[in-house]
Amino acid sequence: MNRLALSVVCCLLSAVLQAQSIANTPKGIVVAHDGAIELHDVWRANGVANPTLVVADDDTAAAIDPLANEVAIVDLKTGKSSIEKTGETPIDALFLGNDLYILNRDSRTLQRGKTTIAVAADPAFLRESRGTLYVYSRVAGVLQEIGTNPFAIRRSLNVAPFASDMALDASYAYLTYPRAGKIATIDLAKMAPFGEQKVGAVPTGVAVMSRTIAVADPSAKRVWMIEGAQSFGQSVARGFLRGLLGLGLYSNRASEFPEGVDRVVMSGSIWLAYDSSTGTLYRFTKSNATAIAQRIAPHAFAITEQGVAWWDGTALRLHKATVVNHD
Repeated sequence: MNRLALSVVCCLLSAVLQAQSIANTPKGIVVAHDGAIELHDVWRANGVANPTLVVADDDTAAAIDPLANEVAIVDLKTGKSSIEKTGETPIDALFLGNDLYILNRDSRTLQRGKTTIAVAADPAFLRESRGTLYVYSRVAGVLQEIGTNPFAIRRSLNVAPFASDMALDASYAYLTYPRAGKIATIDLAKMAPFGEQKVGAVPTGVAVMSRTIAVADPSAKRVWMIEGAQSFGQSVARGFLRGLLGLGLYSNRASEFPEGVDRVVMSGSIWLAYDSSTGTLYRFTKSNATAIAQRIAPHAFAITEQGVAWWDGTALRLHKATVVNHD
């Protein structure tokens, strides 16, 4: 097979892999794939062709399609679905209250129903903290705070462009910058820079849980952990990171994952690291990591009360939870 043919095959496989997503809901696992959206073992409804992300609240689930500029919205109780148009290239979404918010990259809009507001160039991440929405735009290097009543931009802050990920807690926003090898923190109350710190070699993904910050670093094949009595913001203010640890599969030797993980997800005692290049999903602790699934799409896994669920392309799988003490 020549290089061109191989490239085409890889692109097609990547597109197929991307178009599978799941979400955990109070009524069960919602899976979007192959033009359908279903509540596992309960109902199946019409969905979108390329579901790259599924989000849900207690009553409704939504799957976005960035290629067709569509969203499938389904009632979790009845399975009744509708296909609605979005702005150009929907890339992120979330529910807040009873409302669905969709971030559209190419049309540079944040959408709620039929209402849209303009945001800065190349919007990449939509997050929520204390009932307020935040949008980070990569090319513009802008963080925007958006209220829901009225639905409008409240404040904007110029920050460094080209962050690879953003996570929020009740007080701060955390932005990873792979090229600069740093993580920056923003004080949300003041909507002002709080500080920044070098972390690893190429930090790409960040997750926050309570006072624990996890940063994925594919170049170092590690997840860097920042934890302890101090918050991340307080640590940055003092100019150092307390408890900076490199975690990985071979913790008793090089403390490395076998491949570079670039995303991290945390909920309760379950900590996950993900390698986008191979679709490998790991569960990890402070001292070790275990690969639990391979060739999984970026949004085809979720943490549930029973453990970690994922869609393997044909069926829903479950890695049962085990209680882990991370202290």
